[in-house]
Amino acid sequence: MPFTFPDDGQTVRTVMVDGEPWFVGMDVTAVLGYANGRDVLASLPGHMRNTVAIPDGNRGNPNRAIVSESGVYRLVMRSNLPAAERFQDWLAEEVIPSIRRTGSYAPAPPVPALPDISTPQGVLALSQQFVRVAEQLVEADAKLKELEPKALAHDTLMAAQNGDLLIRQAAKTLGWTEKVLRAFLLEEKLIYRRQATCGAWQYDFYAAHADCFNAVERVVEHTWGSCAHYTLHLTPRGLAFVQMRIEKRRAEMASAIGGSR
Repeated sequence: MPFTFPDDGQTVRTVMVDGEPWFVGMDVTAVLGYANGRDVLASLPGHMRNTVAIPDGNRGNPNRAIVSESGVYRLVMRSNLPAAERFQDWLAEEVIPSIRRTGSYAPAPPVPALPDISTPQGVLALSQQFVRVAEQLVEADAKLKELEPKALAHDTLMAAQNGDLLIRQAAKTLGWTEKVLRAFLLEEKLIYRRQATCGAWQYDFYAAHADCFNAVERVVEHTWGSCAHYTLHLTPRGLAFVQMRIEKRRAEMASAIGGSR
């Protein structure tokens, strides 16, 4: 299942392994500007890489090294290419959610051309387009107001009052996306995922790192009753600790790559 990174037109192939998307390693390293792609892939932990046969019509060994989602994010962290962050955002915010939701990724359809307004028919068509867009915006705004939990504003206020940061705020401070930071915290075993009574996935922290995180509880009402949800905050001490972990990880990767040469 190939897709094309719009910044440079390079193709990245994906395969599904146990319901999760994996990416052809050499495709990813090419997009991220690595000259020594094989060495970089070899430096990844074993659980982040694998090999799978991908027949592409060419002679030779069809086996290809593939990289997990967390492995791709680790490669992004090491890349010095300016487009690396855009690739990370596009992958985390568009491609992977689409693959998980529909089993494939399709870029957004092109914006339709404006009608020719030099004719009465064109003017009428343009006005009808504007009306449709306005109706869609009104409908989307109404849904947003209906679905957006009031607790979000409350959580942000509570976090700001004691110097804590929501995970998305901490991610912005670090120059990452929220999804990438959560993946890093999970991989470093600072936080873990668990299900609420209603089945919704949420995040919590390990007791050993209680000085790095806070969890704000809120009660969510359902038709069958209520259950507790928790919003994770990162303390100032926690942010400093995470930054140290990031620098340590980068140093380990640089050492591993240098040692493989």
